Amino acid sequence: MWQRAYLRKLKSDIDLWIERGWVTPANAELILKASEERPSARRMPAILAILGAVLIGFAAMSFVAANWNEIPKLVKLVMIFGAMWAAWIAAIMLEKRNHPAYAQAAVLAGLALFGAGIMLIAQIYHIVTDDPAGVLAWAIASLAAALLLPSRPALALGILLTVIWSVFAWQLDDTVPHWPFWILWAVSALVALRLAWGPGFHLVLIAGFVWQAVNVAAISDSFGIEPVWLLIFFVFEALVVWLAALIVEGRAPRFAATAQAYAIVIGFALFWVFQLEPPTNELREDATNTGIVICIGMAAVLAALLALVLTRKLIEPRNAAGIGAIALAALAYPYVEASNAALIPWLYAALFLALSAWLVSYGASREWRFAVNFGFIAFGAELLWLYFETLGTLLDTALFFAAGGILLIAGAFIMERMRRRLVATTGGAS
Repeated sequence: MWQRAYLRKLKSDIDLWIERGWVTPANAELILKASEERPSARRMPAILAILGAVLIGFAAMSFVAANWNEIPKLVKLVMIFGAMWAAWIAAIMLEKRNHPAYAQAAVLAGLALFGAGIMLIAQIYHIVTDDPAGVLAWAIASLAAALLLPSRPALALGILLTVIWSVFAWQLDDTVPHWPFWILWAVSALVALRLAWGPGFHLVLIAGFVWQAVNVAAISDSFGIEPVWLLIFFVFEALVVWLAALIVEGRAPRFAATAQAYAIVIGFALFWVFQLEPPTNELREDATNTGIVICIGMAAVLAALLALVLTRKLIEPRNAAGIGAIALAALAYPYVEASNAALIPWLYAALFLALSAWLVSYGASREWRFAVNFGFIAFGAELLWLYFETLGTLLDTALFFAAGGILLIAGAFIMERMRRRLVATTGGAS
């Protein structure tokens, strides 16, 4: 929520809490005073310290990259690793003196110097520069520091290095998916949950999606899977994440909401692709039935999760039907395309509009602003897409722009009124 809106809500809530005797007037004043302080002002020293640690790391790596031949090898090693241990000792001292933000910056600087040390050793002993083993060691050290210290900046660095390591390894043989990535990814997810760090969980989810985007061609080629079946599989995957998040919502509401949000965005974005021009009906020569098998397997998992959330009454039947409709429409796509390809753009555009409207209803029923707003965004974006794809080819240019302008303004006005009314009913949920 924006700071001003948050303060208005907090003041109204505090008045109610004082009336019920939950908060004393003196404590209420302290709460309001602390809340009125800008988060950026409170966090600025920590942000500057972290940025300083990043700059130190870049400076060390640039120093290594300069190929300073005039300095003996032993002196190089002592300089880099001495600075690394100095940074970690400083982190311990700063933590003991109750300066956690600066301690975290020192940890990050130590890890950056550790990476510079790996680069230095590779340079001295002429190790192949595109060998991802060094980045792997750096990522493992960062994740270990994140878990043992604990350190959120170290976790962020570890997740970033895990992605870089996987990309480097994939580039050595881009015909095979880099499956070992998921080992470090799982460790990163567990550490993020252990630290109860929301931004870290965001980074974990983004890393998983990036890996799939990078390796999609390799997965298709390795198993002979038609791209359409991979698309269906990824839609199912998003729905499985959505339902799994509903199941754990009671124990970890913040992380569950984050996972649901990503699942909704990814699922709807992939479902939107179905309405584009269908590919040719001809199958690849190396195509197998693997895609059909894995999609049927995911469909079974999805059906089991739907039954579970319905049994536990974690979702209303109409909303379960909406999620089920996405899955059934995705699974039906290859068969509809094979029987009547010309029907695909119209049918799946209509389905996308209907599902976007359902998502608004879903968000309103769960008092979740994100789903309400995203549903309206998806609905409006689809209308714009249809407008420019269809009406522009049917009307005279002048009439096209005039009618389009009137329709868009009227539609925007109506949608904004509806959105505000629904958001108001959802209260402060985000």
